Amino acid sequence: MLLVAPAGPTATNAGAPAETTRPAASSDRAERTTQAADFFEGGRYVEAALEFEALRRDYPNEPSLLFNAAASRDAAGHFAHAVAYVREYLARTDIGPDDRKQGEEQLEEAARKVTPVTVTVTLPLEGPQTVSVVARHISNSPADLRPELSFPLSNPRQPLKLELDPGAWVVRVEGPGYQPVEQQVAVGSAPLAISLRPELAPVVRPEAPQARMVPPKVVKDTARGLYIGGGAVAAVGLGLIGGGVGMIHGQRIKTCDDPTLADCRRRFANAFVIRNVGSTLLGAGAGLAASALVWRANDARQRMIAWSALAAVGGVGVILGEVLAVRSPIPFSRDNTNPEAALAGWPEHWREHRHSALPALGATLRGLGVGLLAGAVTGLIVQRKHLSPGGARTIRVDPSAGPGHTGIVLSGRF
Repeated sequence: MLLVAPAGPTATNAGAPAETTRPAASSDRAERTTQAADFFEGGRYVEAALEFEALRRDYPNEPSLLFNAAASRDAAGHFAHAVAYVREYLARTDIGPDDRKQGEEQLEEAARKVTPVTVTVTLPLEGPQTVSVVARHISNSPADLRPELSFPLSNPRQPLKLELDPGAWVVRVEGPGYQPVEQQVAVGSAPLAISLRPELAPVVRPEAPQARMVPPKVVKDTARGLYIGGGAVAAVGLGLIGGGVGMIHGQRIKTCDDPTLADCRRRFANAFVIRNVGSTLLGAGAGLAASALVWRANDARQRMIAWSALAAVGGVGVILGEVLAVRSPIPFSRDNTNPEAALAGWPEHWREHRHSALPALGATLRGLGVGLLAGAVTGLIVQRKHLSPGGARTIRVDPSAGPGHTGIVLSGRF
């Protein structure tokens, strides 16, 4: 149901809603509009205005609701609201000539009963230049319900003219980035002028999130585990090195009396294997212990960088060690392993190959690289688990195989 604009204002009840057409089929809007009209016809103008204002918010494309909200406020003596509503009504482009004429008459009637209040707003140059001026009526009666009137101030260099009823009002300036500032004024019949200077709201900077830390107990236990593990592996490696060197320089190999030399060659080769395995374990233990030193750093990013560098060094060590471990024993293998190799004599053969330092160096480098890699990856995984929501689940371990190589690939965000 649509309310028809009034035929014309009267001296006592300017802008009253005219006859309404009752719909045959009831709806929420129709019921509410009928109720608002009944309030108006019963002289309950504030209630009628409140209902028309609610309808206007729900149905903004119905200009008659805005007009009748103005008429209800005018009838209640709330002329500032009536003037504001009618000016908004006349600014619409969807009203006909007759409705516009009636609106102009309504505005002319209500404008005689308001007082101009000029508001000058001074804004800081460094702040936003768009604010709103809000006028709130201070009522003496709980039944005198009036919504706030808001007027946008798009150009702060020009004063804003409000049209308010005589009485007490609070004029407030508010906007994004500003602390609201207000002033109470007593509006009479004479024009008023006030100035408001809002201040920029303090910038509340969010507190920096507390940096997540690996629990000290985890740091202590992990570092201790790497130290103990590295020390144990290194100790086993030293034992094997001692055993292998003892076998190489022992009498059973040094003064071999096997006529075929087969047993001598086998023992000689096994001794080097034991020594090289011990060198690998010694390097691995040293690498684990070295990676544990990174836990002394307090900054998680510094630890991550250090472990990443150790992992790179470890990878290079594994490659170099493997190259030395494979290439350097070739002369020894050719002389000692091939049963058809001619030997000038066992003492000469033993003296020539008894040291074979390059295989031991290669085994040590290979072990050091493995230890550094293992310790660095352990540190990265433990730290990632405690600092990131995904934890260690974001890390993948995949097999890798190809021509001449086999191994595992560790991937993810560390």
